[in-house]
Amino acid sequence: MRSFFFIMIGCLFALTLPAQMLTVKIVDDKGQPIPNATFYIRETARGVIADERGEFQTELDAGEYACEISSLGYERKTMTVAVPPQGLTLNVELTEKTYTLRGVTVSPGKEDPAYRIMRNVIARAPYHLNQVKSYESDAYLKGSFKIEKMPALLKSQITDPNMKNMIGKLLVYESQSEVKYSEPDKYELRIIAVSTSFPENFNIDDNVPLIAVTSNIYSPASFGGLLAPGSFAVYKFKLEDSYQEDDHLINKIRVIPRKKSGRLVDGWLYIADDAWTVQQANLSLSQTGATVRFNLTYQEVKPGAFLLSAYDMSLNFSLMGVKGNGRLYASVKYDKLETNENYVLTKADTISVIKPVIAGQKAPTKQQQKNLLKIEELAGKEKLTTREAYKMAQLVKKTVESDEVKEQKRRLERRPLDSMVIVARDSLALKRDTSFWNKTRILPLKEEELLSYLQRDSLKFVADSMKSADSLKNRTFEKWIIRLLLGEKINFGKNYYFLYDGLLSACPEYNFVDGFRVGQSLEAGVNLGGNRSLSLAPAIYYATARKEIDITINGALSYAPLRNGKLSLSTGNTITDYAGKNGTGRFGNTLASLFLANNTAMFYQKKYAAISNRIDIANGLILTAGFNYEKRNDLTNNTSYSVFGGRPAPNIPHGQTGMMPDHEAYVANIAFEYTPRYYYSIWKGQKIYLNSNYPTIRMSYQKAFAGGSNRNSSFDQIEISVFHNIRLSLFNRLSYEIDAGIFPSSGQTCLPDFKHFRTNELFLTGKLLENSFTMDNYRYATDDKWLQAHVSYASDFLLLKQIPFMQSFLFDEALHAKTLWTPDLNRNEIGYSIGLGESGRIGVFACFKQLQYESAGIVVSLPLLLNMLTK
Repeated sequence: MRSFFFIMIGCLFALTLPAQMLTVKIVDDKGQPIPNATFYIRETARGVIADERGEFQTELDAGEYACEISSLGYERKTMTVAVPPQGLTLNVELTEKTYTLRGVTVSPGKEDPAYRIMRNVIARAPYHLNQVKSYESDAYLKGSFKIEKMPALLKSQITDPNMKNMIGKLLVYESQSEVKYSEPDKYELRIIAVSTSFPENFNIDDNVPLIAVTSNIYSPASFGGLLAPGSFAVYKFKLEDSYQEDDHLINKIRVIPRKKSGRLVDGWLYIADDAWTVQQANLSLSQTGATVRFNLTYQEVKPGAFLLSAYDMSLNFSLMGVKGNGRLYASVKYDKLETNENYVLTKADTISVIKPVIAGQKAPTKQQQKNLLKIEELAGKEKLTTREAYKMAQLVKKTVESDEVKEQKRRLERRPLDSMVIVARDSLALKRDTSFWNKTRILPLKEEELLSYLQRDSLKFVADSMKSADSLKNRTFEKWIIRLLLGEKINFGKNYYFLYDGLLSACPEYNFVDGFRVGQSLEAGVNLGGNRSLSLAPAIYYATARKEIDITINGALSYAPLRNGKLSLSTGNTITDYAGKNGTGRFGNTLASLFLANNTAMFYQKKYAAISNRIDIANGLILTAGFNYEKRNDLTNNTSYSVFGGRPAPNIPHGQTGMMPDHEAYVANIAFEYTPRYYYSIWKGQKIYLNSNYPTIRMSYQKAFAGGSNRNSSFDQIEISVFHNIRLSLFNRLSYEIDAGIFPSSGQTCLPDFKHFRTNELFLTGKLLENSFTMDNYRYATDDKWLQAHVSYASDFLLLKQIPFMQSFLFDEALHAKTLWTPDLNRNEIGYSIGLGESGRIGVFACFKQLQYESAGIVVSLPLLLNMLTK
């Protein structure tokens, strides 16, 4: 068996010997291989990054080729290679670079020359970003991934044999694809061949080849905004060396992030001084436990058009005892490249200027002519200020953007990836034989990669053996236990489903009115076709102390998916908080009641029926209307049990002098919500709102009808609010909300009818700290008039993150200011918090009543966790 194994390896090595193939090894003057050197073939417009052994191979027709070979720290070499019909094996020797052109010195107080260079590059970045109109290309990718180490405890939790057996073994992925691009963002991807040793249950996305061709360093959103206006605020630049390479003066610029952030890159850029283009980039991104490195090589595929020709990305990670690495190589060959010829970069006295090409093209407008004159004026300056560079970048962007790009930006619809990328896989993609890969594979397989392919089938055999060795009965039993505990969504064909919460959710709450609530919630639904659906969700719970059964039924009809239509109906008999969803969360109240005898949530019983409808009247304009009936009566505590003892408070909200009288409420409501220029996407026939640069305005009106009884609720309520989240920069965000309202007429109101404010009476809350108050749930509710405002400023680098060693941590910081006014109250809060966005935060707040200090406290906000646990 062992002999057979080595015979197979020998056969594979023999099969990889190329015919009519250019095989290259790049070495230094001592014969040592140069890892990751770049080899560019001008005639085929293909760039290749050699592997760690300095080797690569590519199939070429017999003939002569002009080739450029380069590597960091070595002199670029240009040579003509003659490939005979029988193929060629070539050793290329590079000479170590000596920097003799000039020394780089910066006098104290003087600006580093790198800033002049970077201003020119940033000013012209929009031109290079919009330069290509269309192209066709071939892309070869080779990726590898390996989990080197995993803690035994974590490994023991893996039940999939394929997953368990891949630990410590290299996994390989290769593909050969054809990519067609047309502006502004349309890609057609055809997968010609795929070879992988990843297990079958690893669904590797067919879009992987697009990683290389869509990585545009000139995009403001790519590589930490390195070439975006505003980059000088987050990066420092240092000119380390300059050297002559062919007709270009190449500047080696050190990129240094001003802050330690996983969003910012670190490394080097190599800039051609006359064309202000990136020739090469060696950059890295570091986040807690992981580092990604990029090696990007750009070539002049067409005069003035520098495109990414070779891409090398490596990943190293070590997190919670799990260690591993990955690598992705890409080689791109361009064909049928078409550039936007309306505007081209020309050289005038060594200054790159954008000049219009009129012959056969559309003449520039008067505004474009004005922009061109201003661009030429700015480009002619020997020293460009940062402000002038940003201005020039905006002018270039306005001038060179094609009509298609401008039209796309005007459209509110943002196309999802699946509409921008058309992917087709050749029927033979997974069936390509060894001879095909011998001709296609650019980076020869290393021994470990060969073994990975050999082990692919053996891994499957071992996995199947492990599956057969297990008791089917026991495995089925284990799965059923897990499903019973955690719940499950069961699909019946494509159109029907049934969902239950699981036994772990059978007792979701404890309070002193109900005791333990024991029961289950279910849901069933049907797909009506055309992205329409109908669902019914009943829930039944038994209150152990109140000794009653609560039943609720919620139904929903989703219709008109392009207008987000939804009709909701609900009915039932249950308890609810006087403050609705604005008071203490049910799970937080459970913990406080059960362990601290601190019941901050107060409840009343309601028998109710409600109907509401929500639909988009126009883009960004949402109409919601409904009617709600409630029969209300107060409740008292039925138990006082707490784990550590203590006496709970009566079930009477603070500020109330007595019990709420039994009554009914018939309430009609209507609300309009409008967000100007609200961008959206259509995903599988469903409209999904994305973002807007404008605030959202919401207006609502409620009317309660007495229904012939002076005990029933009778009032009018008008409310208007404005809110917006604004990204100020890469690291800074501002959010605000202003809300005001009035009860213009109030015949009879009870506490559930009042305006309740979002409050955090407990130190643990499921609400966002940015728009909630640290105060009593009920005391300051009003049936008169009110005004509240919330402002939060969040930053990745505010106070603690200014300390260098703290900058490697992921948390952000925020400052909060809030105010609440009613005829009986003037309350203000200021606070500071740290956390992970809206996922979880901890904050400290100081509260002032009537401008006098009242209290201070700490609040922990866990919206995702607590809302997930709350029923």
